Amino acid sequence: MTSIIVERKQLFFERHNPDNPCNVVLIHGAGADRSHWPTELVDLPDCAVTYVDLPGHGRSAGPGKDSVVGYAKVVKQCVETLKLSRVVLFGHSMGGGIALTLALGNPPWLEALVLVGSGARLKILPALLEQVSVDYPAAVAAICQMMFGPKTAPELIAAEQVRYLKATDWRAVHDDFVACNNFDVMDRLSAISVPTLVVAGEDDTLTPVKYGEYLKESIPGAQLAVIPEAGHMLAREKPQEFFEVVGAFLESLSAVPEEDLPEDLPSEIDE
Repeated sequence: MTSIIVERKQLFFERHNPDNPCNVVLIHGAGADRSHWPTELVDLPDCAVTYVDLPGHGRSAGPGKDSVVGYAKVVKQCVETLKLSRVVLFGHSMGGGIALTLALGNPPWLEALVLVGSGARLKILPALLEQVSVDYPAAVAAICQMMFGPKTAPELIAAEQVRYLKATDWRAVHDDFVACNNFDVMDRLSAISVPTLVVAGEDDTLTPVKYGEYLKESIPGAQLAVIPEAGHMLAREKPQEFFEVVGAFLESLSAVPEEDLPEDLPSEIDE
């Protein structure tokens, strides 16, 4: 675990396999931290994998941000401070909004997007937003019940509730929800020019499959994968299925289309 200074605050991250050519940067969702991504992702082939704690989350210094654009500026500075290239941004929920915001700026280091349980708009129930500041433990209990699919083991949901309470102060969660509420890029998605994979949980009630379908239809060339029997926390609920879907997408990025091969490429190896 290490840190850098971003906007005069410590930003913590974990970086694995740093010598690999492709850089996966994992951006967690509202109220979460880096531990909400499955550990299996460190084994993505040919990828350096960076788990980031956003400001005010996990071990990163606060406060958090009350806008997706504010978080996007932090992630951009993190990527550029670390001098990363060939970056594939993975964004879960609010993290997907951050990834979309960065992609709309067309940074030269961005190679692709993986949008997980996310949408072009991320409205929050007004009652839930209010409850975060009135009774945070009760709000977390409600959030965790909504985040998982109906077939999720109760012990996983209970563990998530404990994790959520430890990860983030209620003020940062409230600001995250305000950021989500104000996020809307529905009419800008056609400007995204990098390969994009959208991953949705079949049983996600927070960002339903129709959100993923809209992203697929609106982002040029985007792909959509729906993971059966998974809710909003699909990467945690179905880590192996998630790993296989994103692994196949990353592998496709390095494949050279046949029409792009040089005409004089030999058809067989000279002996």
